[in-house]
Amino acid sequence: MIAALQVKNLSLSASGRPLLDRLQLILPQGEISLILGPNGAGKTLLLRCLAGVLEAHSGEVFIGHPGESLSRKPRHDTAKLLTWMPLSSSLPFAFTVWDMLIMGRYPHHQGFPGADDKRFAQDALERLGLQKFAKRVYNSLSRGEQTRVDIARALATNTPIMLFDEPFANLDIDASLQMIRLFQDMRREGKTLILSHHDLYSARDLATHMVFLRKGQLIASGSSPEIFTPDIIRQTYEVEARVREDALSGEWFVRFDHLSL
Repeated sequence: MIAALQVKNLSLSASGRPLLDRLQLILPQGEISLILGPNGAGKTLLLRCLAGVLEAHSGEVFIGHPGESLSRKPRHDTAKLLTWMPLSSSLPFAFTVWDMLIMGRYPHHQGFPGADDKRFAQDALERLGLQKFAKRVYNSLSRGEQTRVDIARALATNTPIMLFDEPFANLDIDASLQMIRLFQDMRREGKTLILSHHDLYSARDLATHMVFLRKGQLIASGSSPEIFTPDIIRQTYEVEARVREDALSGEWFVRFDHLSL
């Protein structure tokens, strides 16, 4: 396994309570890695540490293999290797969608966008079907539309590693299916995608690698067919899972029940 990011002994706490507890992880290059777990598991905190926007109290995040410490790498260099997409939120200024995509290219153009920057932005608009939104003000869009713009902005950066915090949270069913196909296409193009995710029904269709967290602790990490099991789901979520795969079609089905039922 070639690592895109490595996590070694990563710990974070608040008021004496551990939020991330000595995490050891390898997130493989060229895969779609889902960070899964119930509310309060530490998914967003881990992503923010991976992105370098939150400093852990101990431990390190390394880029690549054998790995260079994220905290010791100049931020400008990191921004050309790694993109971070948090949950969408309102902005203090009336930026248009086109402005947002061009700003996402800032590490490459340093305030003077050129032909390549505009080409990557236009390509991202087209891949997300957002051409008609280019002149719209970002704050005027719905949450789902903003999320699609955020994903387009990440795509326009053209970094090899992309981190997303709940990119499916505000999307309807049709848009979610489109994003699954887009993420799969991006993986085939050589991108490494790491995202937090809540929907276990779609997790196995989307992920090639999974990380299960509970209360800041690592429950399991590995390839999705191997660790998407009733036992690991029970340990992580305290629910009973029934996973079935059709031997002829290869399609799989999952159902969840509370342990008390």
